[in-house]
Amino acid sequence: MLVVGLTGGISSGKSTVTSWFLEKGIVVLDADRIVRQLQKPGSQLLYDLAHEFGSSVIKENGELARDVLGSIIFHDESAKYKLNEMIHPLVKQKLVEGIEVAKRNGEQLVVLDVPLLFESDFESLADCTLVVYVPRDIQVKRLMKRDGIDEDYALAKINSQMSLEQKRDRADYVLTNERSMSELRTQFEEMFEMLWEKACQTSLD
Repeated sequence: MLVVGLTGGISSGKSTVTSWFLEKGIVVLDADRIVRQLQKPGSQLLYDLAHEFGSSVIKENGELARDVLGSIIFHDESAKYKLNEMIHPLVKQKLVEGIEVAKRNGEQLVVLDVPLLFESDFESLADCTLVVYVPRDIQVKRLMKRDGIDEDYALAKINSQMSLEQKRDRADYVLTNERSMSELRTQFEEMFEMLWEKACQTSLD
């Protein structure tokens, strides 16, 4: 079985690529979805977050106030580090469990959709890595349009993550999303063929 670590940046097109893997019936283990499950109302993690960052991070209905927590860690590197320290080991454990289930089910190819693949050292779970890359100027424009924000805020959000250039340089495979969606799809189909062939070969070894 081949495990592919998929990542990108804000407004890079990673979610679109993930949807194409799903269309092909590939198992995708989504780190963001795992985090949401871990943070569901009444969970131990939600209790721990409230203890660490204050009761304001929980809404009256018991759900996580993502905007409140986001504003706390956005302006405080130590708080961001603490949050990651609390969440990442739990997510990693769930990903490992998901990989084992896929292996038992005889899957040929599994994709780990992890925004912080390199930052959190999750690439160690994958056999190879794939980055959806977009040039910075295009990324900024897309994010401004998507979120209805100004350029300064868009840059602040982008700069809070590892640069796509760094991710691109560390990746085994790269999809460049700078033109049309159809061009990205063509790149994806070619990439998928390579990955599937590699996955089948891995299964034979």
